Amino acid sequence: MCTAIKYNDIYFGRNLDLEHHFNEEIVITPRNFKLEFRHTQPLKEHFAFFGVATVVDGYPLYYDAVNEHGIAIA
Repeated sequence: MCTAIKYNDIYFGRNLDLEHHFNEEIVITPRNFKLEFRHTQPLKEHFAFFGVATVVDGYPLYYDAVNEHGIAIA
């Protein structure tokens, strides 16, 4: 089970409560790093973001992340 918290629009946190690990690591995706997708056009312009991800074939698969403007996903 995962648990996420947010405090006063400033802090965001989540635990990935699994017994199996997938070689997660902290990953930084720079601004405008070309993101390729299977069923749509590549995304060439976006904000920088970082978070916890598993990297597969050089491509980050994020569990959670936050961009340079503070928008977070989990």
